[in-house]
Amino acid sequence: MSEMTGVLAPEIHPRGGAALFDQRIGRRTLRVGIVGLGYTGLPLGLGFAAAGFPVRGLDTDAERVGQVERGESYLPDVADAELAAVADRLSATTEAGELAGSDVLIVCVPTPVTGDQQANLDYVESATDSIAPLLRRGMLVVLQSTVPPGTTAAAAARLAGATGLQPGVDFHVAMAPERVDPANTAGWHLANTPKVVGGLTDECTRRAALLFEQVCETVVPASRLEVAELSKVFENTFRLVNISLTLELSDLCRELEIPVREVIDAASTKPYGFLPHYPGPGVGGECIPVDPLFLREAAAAAGTDMKLVAAAYERVERRPQQVVERLAELMAERGSALRGAKVLIVGVSYKSGVADLRNAPALDVIRGLRAAGARVSYHDPLVPDLTVDGEPVAEAGWSAVELAQQDAAVLVTPVPGLDHDVLWGIPPLVLDTHNKLAAVSNVAVL
Repeated sequence: MSEMTGVLAPEIHPRGGAALFDQRIGRRTLRVGIVGLGYTGLPLGLGFAAAGFPVRGLDTDAERVGQVERGESYLPDVADAELAAVADRLSATTEAGELAGSDVLIVCVPTPVTGDQQANLDYVESATDSIAPLLRRGMLVVLQSTVPPGTTAAAAARLAGATGLQPGVDFHVAMAPERVDPANTAGWHLANTPKVVGGLTDECTRRAALLFEQVCETVVPASRLEVAELSKVFENTFRLVNISLTLELSDLCRELEIPVREVIDAASTKPYGFLPHYPGPGVGGECIPVDPLFLREAAAAAGTDMKLVAAAYERVERRPQQVVERLAELMAERGSALRGAKVLIVGVSYKSGVADLRNAPALDVIRGLRAAGARVSYHDPLVPDLTVDGEPVAEAGWSAVELAQQDAAVLVTPVPGLDHDVLWGIPPLVLDTHNKLAAVSNVAVL
């Protein structure tokens, strides 16, 4: 267990505090508190613990906290053995007060959107309020959550109002946006992914950069908090716009009977100025479907607009319905209809290799199919139970018997190991939303 529990460490005095902060990093005695142990917080806490720092994590989910305490991972990118290796340095709690004595507090909470597509900062504000009683002179507070520009400064002001301490003088504040890609297959992880850091003051930036240099090979200092905030939002907006463009290319290629993935792969041979994006049924997770809305919100607040971003968002948002419409079209060509048809959805998580259903396109596809009167089941080994809008979705096995009972199957999220499976040839109709399956008579592309 961490030595931080229930111990209120003495203040790091502002005079000479920089040297003491640096010494504690060098000696691995700096106490790190992580607020939020989700897909960004747990890997970060593990990284600091593996680097030799005492780490205490805070989460409102008691089950998750218990798993950390038992050394059981709930994320695809963290192994039980990794947690076991740092059991003496990494612990977790549901009580904010047990982070007292931390020298650094890093906030890693989600930032969803409201029903009117505005940033929902409730989690950030709640986390800020929970750490305010822990704040003391010399402490470093880092926000890692993806947020609209100005949020970190507002959090610093909120802390100042609650404590009377002056940000940038009595305590230090920085923004270091997460760049976690769950189940990444290209070898990117916390250590080798560059980390952008922007502080309220130069000293805030220096301290945060030094901190993250202990777990990240490359740290990129930014001149302001807002640069760091906006850089993350722009990264995912860039992806949204290019995914939208790829969807339009995919539609064109279908009409021209040209294989879209071959077009993209050919373009990818250009050694500069091109980054491949591939077609699919839409986008999911808490980044691409969410972050561009923060950019639009910032633009509206500044009295301008971002018409290209708005158009790209609309194009991607309606993609799941296009899946439903395309399937109806294909079935009509075969003299049948969606109403009453048995349709198997293959892959329901938002990304291959994870069990994460946040904003998964499959959920909207299922809604659309149900609205059309189809009888929907699903196959996804990582998602043992699925309920959409309060109604369970039947799980189906991947077998010749199960597939033979379907009127159609839709590949929504690639399931590892099934790309080249011969069983795809069994259903009378297969809709491939990724243009990945072998071009055979029963397979049609979106």
